Amino acid sequence: MLNENSISKDERMNATLAHASILLGVFSRGMLGIVLAFLIWVTQRGKSNFAARQALQAMLYQLLGIVVALVFWLGWGITFAGSIFVPVIINPQNPEPMMPYTMIPAAFLVVVPFVVMIGWTIYGLFAAWQVWHGKDFNYPLIGKAIK
Repeated sequence: MLNENSISKDERMNATLAHASILLGVFSRGMLGIVLAFLIWVTQRGKSNFAARQALQAMLYQLLGIVVALVFWLGWGITFAGSIFVPVIINPQNPEPMMPYTMIPAAFLVVVPFVVMIGWTIYGLFAAWQVWHGKDFNYPLIGKAIK
């Protein structure tokens, strides 16, 4: 456990920027946030254990977020494709009457990837808030893996 008073303002700022860089990812398909967290990790790993460790966690969390978002979007895409192809397979001569009903699951499930991405971003911002206040934040699994 770190002593909160032993962490300098610069260390907290770098750690906070690394976690808050998840917002840059919103506007760059995830890449700018990862790049900023990586740059902070590279520049801080010889200077500040706290900032470097937090930056590495932020970078890995954002990479994992891209993978998780892609999995959810892929799941939705399969659902959407199924909503088109199932009526064609069941009634190849006239699939149109069934299509509005088979598209209902895809229409409702399109919100799931957005909710996951928004929740992922909010949790990254929560991490930024925690490290700004000098807490040694750990993402589940990621924090333990890099200790």
